[in-house]
Formats: sequence, C-alpha cells, structure tokens
Amino acid sequence: TCSGPECGLEGIASPFGIGGKATIEENDVRTSGYEYCEDPSMAPLTIEFSNFQIYNESTWIPVFSDFGMPFCSTSTINVRCNGITYMHVPSYGLKNTSDCALSYMQIIHVPFGSSCEVSTNMGCFGPSCLNHDVSVYYGTSTESTPIMSGSVESQPQLSFGVPSECLTEVLLSQSSSIFDLSTLQGMAANTLSNDAISEFLCIKNHDLILERYALAVLNSTVQFKSTNWQAHQCHGWGIPAVKTTCRNATITGLFVGADSYSRRGTIPTELALLTNVVHLALTGGAFLGTIPKLPTSILTLELWGNSLRGTIPSHFASITGMQNLALSENLLSGKISTELSKLDLIGLWLDTNQLTGTIPSELGSITKLQTLTMVGNSLTGEIPTEMENLSSLRYCEIDNSFTGGPALPVCNRNG
Repeated sequence: TCSGPECGLEGIASPFGIGGKATIEENDVRTSGYEYCEDPSMAPLTIEFSNFQIYNESTWIPVFSDFGMPFCSTSTINVRCNGITYMHVPSYGLKNTSDCALSYMQIIHVPFGSSCEVSTNMGCFGPSCLNHDVSVYYGTSTESTPIMSGSVESQPQLSFGVPSECLTEVLLSQSSSIFDLSTLQGMAANTLSNDAISEFLCIKNHDLILERYALAVLNSTVQFKSTNWQAHQCHGWGIPAVKTTCRNATITGLFVGADSYSRRGTIPTELALLTNVVHLALTGGAFLGTIPKLPTSILTLELWGNSLRGTIPSHFASITGMQNLALSENLLSGKISTELSKLDLIGLWLDTNQLTGTIPSELGSITKLQTLTMVGNSLTGEIPTEMENLSSLRYCEIDNSFTGGPALPVCNRNG
C-alpha cells in the first residue's frame, strides 16, 4: 500500500508488454509511469494501442538502420493529469509485421477528481508519420466502452475528466460518457466534481446524486441563465432560471419557463432519474426533438410552448397516475395516441400542433376529463359518439371542421 503524490511511480519495466518485440531491446530501461498502486485516491486506467499502420520503402525514409522494412511503430505517449505527468513512454518500432496486427495495453493509475490528457507524437520523418489508434478505458481491462478513442494522426491529444471515486462508481452505471468532457454527460460529471456539495451527497445517498446529475445534464443541454450551481437542489439550485420543490430532501417539482436558457436542446433522458417528481414543467421554448421516457411518478406534465416533434409517445401510458398533460404549441405530428385513454386524465391540452387523422373514440373512456383542447391541428372526420361519455367535461376547444357527431355543448368550435 502506498499513498501520496509519488504513489506507484515505480516505473514500467516493459511498457505495453512490447518487450522483445521492439527493434531495440529496452527491457533494462524502466519508463516512468504509475503502473501499480493501492492508494484509494488513484483511479485505474488502461491505455490501448491498436490498428497500426505498416510502412515499407515506398512510404518511409529509412533514417534509422535498425528499422527493417516493412515495419510499424508505437508513438511517443504522455499522460498528464492536473499538470503532473503520470506516464511517459517513447516510441517503439516492432520487428515483425505480424506483431503490428496485435493490440497492446498498459495499466496506469491517476488521481480521482482530475482533468487529464493523453498526448501522442506521430514521429514524422520525410513524407510519412507513425499512426495507430489510441483508446483509454476506465478500469484494468478493455472490456468496457472506451473513455476516449482516436488515431494518433487525427487526434494527437485526448482530453477527459476522472470524477471522484464515489461519483465515478455511481454515474458510470448511467453512462460511459461521463469521462468525455465534450459530451453533456461528461460536462455534467465535471460540474459535480468541482462543486462543494456533490461528493457529500454521493456518499450520503446515491439517489440524491443521481437527481443532481440529471439537473446538471439538463443545465449542460440548455445552459440556464444562472450561476447558482453550488446550492443544494432543494435550496436554491439554478435560481432564478429554475425552480424546484422538494419533500424529504428529494425533488418533487421542477419548473423551467421562458427566457431562462441560453440555447435550445433536446429533453435529456436523464430526467427519468427524478423518480419522485410529480410536477414537471419544461416550457417556454427551450426544447427541441422528441419526447423521451420520463419519470413514472409524474402527475402533471407541462411541455407546451416548445418545438417538440414526432408523435405523442405511447410510453405515456406507463405514467399511470398522470392527471394533466399539456402539449400545446409544439410541432407534434401523427395521430392522437389511443394510449392516452389508459390514463385517468383531468386535463389534456393538444392544441396548436400538427396532429392528423381522426379523434380516437377511445378518448371517450377518460370519464374524469374536465378540460380538452385540440384546436389548431389538421384533424378530420366526425366527433366520435363515445365523446358523449365525458360527463365531467367542463371546457373544450375543437376545430369547426368536424363533419358530424354529437354536439358537445361545452366545446367551443374555432376556425
């Protein structure tokens, strides 16, 4: 067991296991690298070289007599985290072209909670440069999805973040992209790694940090007009752009309105992690794309005033307790889903979309429905006779284009 900044800096006797396969024997040279470490503050990474380009006399100037032809070579590689070098390995030419078809792996350790970069040098001589793929994996094998991957030629520098040990353990179960700082998930994980409360919440209750992660992904998506990201999600997080309500320190309501965001984006699937939310309001124009699966705990869902496309999702039927569904003023198309009849809705707002087809007769079975708006679509046909079963209906708006069916006195006809 070791600890501290020098933990594991014992050197790597045979970098990437190349050893005797190299053109120059380097077995007696120890290359710097944090290969072995039991310090709990160090995270294991596996670096993989693969897909080597093979060179011959026509593609390479033989500046070194010890390079036989044809041949391939690894690149020089440096791994730095928070300004400290955690591995440096020079390039190695491989003797046999059969070895160029293999992959080579090296395990190192870097601190949790750090920002890292893997830099490679192509080693250009004349018109040709060394080239192969470099992949970085979290853990001690290559069985998972790589953190980052690219060729030496196209991506000579790979940047990524390593969250704290607790955050890595919890968030990695949600997405392998948490290390990639160019993704929404990676940006969210990096935000949590650098605030004052997330590590405490992670250790205390994994469900709380998953809630906070969902909010961080949402913020990475639309960039809310707020700087209050250090606060607890139930005590001022995201204000004034975002409002939350809570019970027993967990989110029960999330409200996003107009003029609260800096850019538009899709509704992140991570919002399904808000497993106790009963009122979700994402309104005011921030959101594009289709509607993903959302928490099944929702009672009121407000998505009006956006640019959401696609059909009304059939998976709404899984939100069995939903009472109010507001989808007005979007770009939703297709037929009205018959799955909505499986819900005990009180209010249903579908106006000002691009819905087509007829009104499904199944809507007549939603006997608790009090408010229904469908005006401003391209619906046709007759009003189903089953709609007369809506005895609780108090307010209704439909287009004047329907050719027949029951009168439905409470319905205002437009157009």
